[in-house]
Amino acid sequence: MARVTATVATFNSGRTSENGFYAISIATPYRRYYALWRIFADERPPLFIRTLADTFVMAAGKAMDLLKYCKVTLKWVDNTFFIPYYEQTYDTLTFGKYRGKRIAEVYYIDPNYVLWMANRFEPEKKKLLKLKETAQCFAVVHAELSPPRRPAYRSPSRYIGEKGKKLEALQLKILYVKQQVDTYKPDFYIDQRILAADSQGNRYTFTEKAAGRSQTPKALSCFSRQLSPGMEITLSARVMGHYESQGVKYTRLGYVKYG
Repeated sequence: MARVTATVATFNSGRTSENGFYAISIATPYRRYYALWRIFADERPPLFIRTLADTFVMAAGKAMDLLKYCKVTLKWVDNTFFIPYYEQTYDTLTFGKYRGKRIAEVYYIDPNYVLWMANRFEPEKKKLLKLKETAQCFAVVHAELSPPRRPAYRSPSRYIGEKGKKLEALQLKILYVKQQVDTYKPDFYIDQRILAADSQGNRYTFTEKAAGRSQTPKALSCFSRQLSPGMEITLSARVMGHYESQGVKYTRLGYVKYG
């Protein structure tokens, strides 16, 4: 317990409880699972988010993992604090494809539906206002738990070489690899679609064709060279064309040979 307490104290460094905090509800003989709640600083009722685990150590670890991108403090609270809210039904859906389910259940399997309720659902009856308010609370949680957006990639936005010309000794770093089945062949031949960049940030795409047949559509042939993000490669290739997507210019390569 002392070790977990120290770990959570370190985890909370730099986090704030100015607008409330996240709480682990302590398990009891009648409620054997620890659960995660969001407690707000205003008059909104505590928001049940999900169960965590049946031991405190596992529950604290799972809670910290869920809150790794969050700037809100994590605490634990005795379960008696939450008892008045267990039997409430204001957060149970009375319409739609999730009729009969609590919003917390729906958020776990389909968060976009809850976000739609928070932002676009217009209740026609007063009793549905509570549903929308609960969905809006989950929208706050969703924003707090989501990873920060990566900054937009700034490309030099220029094409390399002329179509049909050969490029020599290109030194590239692989950014992304997508495996896909060659649908023109009757068996499983797995190609690799590659996105790479040079040291100036110019982007290139090419396809690494399968070197042999695979046993399943989910694995490369043992004869294929497996490429992965982060690998640095040197190659020569012919410029097959240029295209632009979302303001970034790409050079498409063919006849690729590794140097």
